[in-house]
Amino acid sequence: MSTDRQKSFIAELSTNFGHLHFPRLTHNKQVASRIYNGLYTSPARDISNYLFTQRKTPHITLRFYFRCTRNHYHIYIRTPGDYYGKILGMNEDYIISAVGDEDAINFNLLDKNYKVITLDDIPSNKISLHIQTTHDRWLTSNGAYRTDEGIGVSASGGILLTFHLNIIERNASFIDNPDEV
Repeated sequence: MSTDRQKSFIAELSTNFGHLHFPRLTHNKQVASRIYNGLYTSPARDISNYLFTQRKTPHITLRFYFRCTRNHYHIYIRTPGDYYGKILGMNEDYIISAVGDEDAINFNLLDKNYKVITLDDIPSNKISLHIQTTHDRWLTSNGAYRTDEGIGVSASGGILLTFHLNIIERNASFIDNPDEV
């Protein structure tokens, strides 16, 4: 039986809706924008830490650390920059964003048959899969969270995202504990 560390890995991600990005990492500054869904435009707010899909060529390819804990995953950002070491969470609007540990959420990885899987079930370093929260909320591209930065990744409805993983390191350790077993 594999340990949690042996089921943990680092991967680059893209989606069927394009590349992923955080506006702060893309522009190297705070980004405020209105969110519009065709019916309503919100007041301008800081969206720097929101995760977006975008069809444009990426400024950088995002890299994430998938930390397995009891067959679920916490997803940490391993892209150099302001969010290195932050973890994915969800705000009050269900938008996936870079947050501190106290606001983290757990995720399940699901294969093409919607079965929960771990790294033990992934023989190749390239795979397409779906991600959902452990509270059964699918990660989607939600047009209700459209800005000039792209379409927000959310857990509140929208079009189901297919994530394309390029695994670059298996059996990956925590940043601050490289000697764990």
